[in-house]
Amino acid sequence: MMTRTIRRRRWLLSGLASVCMLAACGGGVEREAEHEHENIAIDSAGRLAVAEMNAATLRIHDLDSGAVDASHVMQGAPSAVYASPGGRYAVVLQRTQDRVQFVDGGIWQEDHGNHLHDYKQASRLLSFALNGAAPTHYDVQAGVQAAVFMDGNASATPVHNAGVRLFTDASIGAASTVASLELSLPIHGLAEPVGDKLLAVARAGDAPNTLPTHLALYRRSGSGYTFVRELPTRCDGMHGSFSSGSSTLTGCMGGMLLVRHPTATTVSDGQLLSTALRVGTIAGHPRLPDRFIGIATEGVAPAPVTTRFYAVDGVAATVGEFTPEGWATGRVRRAHGFDRSGQRFFIVDDQGTLIVAQRQGGTWASLARVTAAIPTMPTAAPWPAIAANGAKDQVYITDPVARQLIVVNSSTGAVVTRRDLGYTPSAMAWLGITR
Repeated sequence: MMTRTIRRRRWLLSGLASVCMLAACGGGVEREAEHEHENIAIDSAGRLAVAEMNAATLRIHDLDSGAVDASHVMQGAPSAVYASPGGRYAVVLQRTQDRVQFVDGGIWQEDHGNHLHDYKQASRLLSFALNGAAPTHYDVQAGVQAAVFMDGNASATPVHNAGVRLFTDASIGAASTVASLELSLPIHGLAEPVGDKLLAVARAGDAPNTLPTHLALYRRSGSGYTFVRELPTRCDGMHGSFSSGSSTLTGCMGGMLLVRHPTATTVSDGQLLSTALRVGTIAGHPRLPDRFIGIATEGVAPAPVTTRFYAVDGVAATVGEFTPEGWATGRVRRAHGFDRSGQRFFIVDDQGTLIVAQRQGGTWASLARVTAAIPTMPTAAPWPAIAANGAKDQVYITDPVARQLIVVNSSTGAVVTRRDLGYTPSAMAWLGITR
């Protein structure tokens, strides 16, 4: 036995010597190193995380194969589904269950120093979860970090105050948050992360309702936040926000509050951009820096109700009404979203018409109008949802009544196909490697 062991060791040493000789001559070792770096880019359309109405099921649809990669059972029915900052994970909010769960979509990219390496595996439900009262708003700094704002619960005994949880793709993988903030009251609010800064809500004592009136600036300190100051510009009825470029915009009664970020460590005191209506939703895109669309509602039921749109230039601090093609009094937005470029804006109205606008010369121009894109609109939520593919020129729209997924060519606005789902879809998010 000992003789065989000695012979095996001599054979291994001989083999190692041969490898060393090949390396010295630029031979086998170099070819092996090249082989290790082959096929590191994956041409994948990614996956869609789709929630089922009134069910705890989240299905991961693989857009390459057209099959369902997996169905994951959440602890409660999702109230909203978002993509993590890097696009790898589905962030699944369960507002009434006071919980946020995470699903690894299975497609991601790593920076290996001298090259980027793509990966594709099966999706999986993580054991990591966040707990807190009424997680509602999700604000993301694309590719960097995201914050979940938990509204709290004023009816609980004792009262549950609002809070913020900040995380990254890396921290999700490590089953942890990056930082957190606890507020001193329950409030329906928001928290915009910009680098080490956080703009979170505050409410004046004479507020006309329970919504926020101001933004407060915090700076991250380790795993927590330190209060810096409250911005003086008032924004009654604050709701909806987005940050891109060097601007943060929130909706207000009679306008929008614009906050500028001159440097990585400072913010301006804010400027109120006046409009005739209360703006309750802000749309933006990371590839459309400092440009936003404010969405407002004109009228109160049972009188005619109409959705109005405002185009905002954050650098120039200007706002102008933007009217989609064919938009008339009585039309109501049911879904909206950008394509991956940020240059095209998609709207579905209450009659199922799809309207696509395109950036052209610094303004929004008509690209396409598809009547009956959704033949039968639902009479109540869930409304259609829109998600953009970050790797391909496609946009997806759910049809809750027909229980279908509508695939749209985002370059032309044309409907490409309709895929039967076999269940009623609600919230949706695209996961994958953004190109």
